[in-house]
Amino acid sequence: MSLKNKAAIVGVGCCKFGENWDRSEEDMIVDAAYEAYADAGIDDPSKQIDAIYCGSLYSKNGPVEVSESLKLYKPLTSVLNYCATGTEAVRAAAMSIAAGVYETVLVVGYDKPKDRGVSGPSVNIRDVRSLPATPAGWFAVCAQPYFERYGASREHLARIAVKNHHNGSLAPKSFLKKRITVEEALNGRMISWPFGLYDCAAQTDGCAVLVLTRADKARNFRDDPVYIKGIGSGCAPDPNSDPDFDFCRWKATENASKEAYAMAGIDDPAKQIDIAQVHDCFTLTELLSYEDLGFIEKGSAKEYIESEYFALDGELPVNTDGGLKAFGHPTGASGVRMIVENVLQLQGRAGERSTRKRPTTALSHNIGGFPTGCAVSVIGIEY
Repeated sequence: MSLKNKAAIVGVGCCKFGENWDRSEEDMIVDAAYEAYADAGIDDPSKQIDAIYCGSLYSKNGPVEVSESLKLYKPLTSVLNYCATGTEAVRAAAMSIAAGVYETVLVVGYDKPKDRGVSGPSVNIRDVRSLPATPAGWFAVCAQPYFERYGASREHLARIAVKNHHNGSLAPKSFLKKRITVEEALNGRMISWPFGLYDCAAQTDGCAVLVLTRADKARNFRDDPVYIKGIGSGCAPDPNSDPDFDFCRWKATENASKEAYAMAGIDDPAKQIDIAQVHDCFTLTELLSYEDLGFIEKGSAKEYIESEYFALDGELPVNTDGGLKAFGHPTGASGVRMIVENVLQLQGRAGERSTRKRPTTALSHNIGGFPTGCAVSVIGIEY
């Protein structure tokens, strides 16, 4: 079954991302959900919402806290797929609408990792022969092989960080508002070579919410709904045991994008995608995603970075609100937040961070695991 044009996004909401010590999970969920209600013109959620789909890695009480905090006691589904969790929740919600099970549903992505008392995601120590035991280590293993094969360097990664910090400074609800220079990025404290401090996303608290409905009912909510064109979910072998893993691409991204593109009728993403939010947990991850998603040829990223092709006023703007790097990364919320940003851009509501050209088709991408799981969405607006 294809999801193309069977479900539409009619409301979006997002709380402030950051170290929200003074906000509980419930507070963030209420903030984002009621913003989405208002955006969709929903005044009685108990009658207008049929079901809830949510995604969270670190929820303290499980998904029931979503229905409890909203006093919305509807069928509740929780999904989990590493950093792709938020997009997977949207995928599950869209599938329920496309299948005719529900008419209008709420999607809630949230996490509050700062209350866990640790500085980063939970990890399991693995065999000494296998990938390193931290996310920074997992993604960093691709750096040297890519640098040697294609001639990129830490400066190209620094340019990505500079771009995303600039874009994040224009997003009112982002965590980091500090603009940086290439020199500052290169001189940041080393985390896991080649990643310095400014190459690593900021893990934060946050919540983002969408209201989805049947495409044929969407204009009952608003005049400019955004339609889901395709959502793909892909996985790949663990790189530790994959003899074909070449350290210069992530197969999960290639697999998820292939499915999303087939649904959406995308055969030339470089020309058909106008704007993208990609999973920049680390700057190298963003660089590899340019190529894995088919925006540019394999090995050509450095030239495109130098030409500012992916800048806010470039040909294909990427991470227009600062991405995970500057907006923040509450794991379960990130995929939903990316789609919120794409909706705002498509509807011309992005303010200072609006792109040079009004986009009509937008992509979002999340990858996680070792990394072995990925989800990609393509959404679009029709005038």
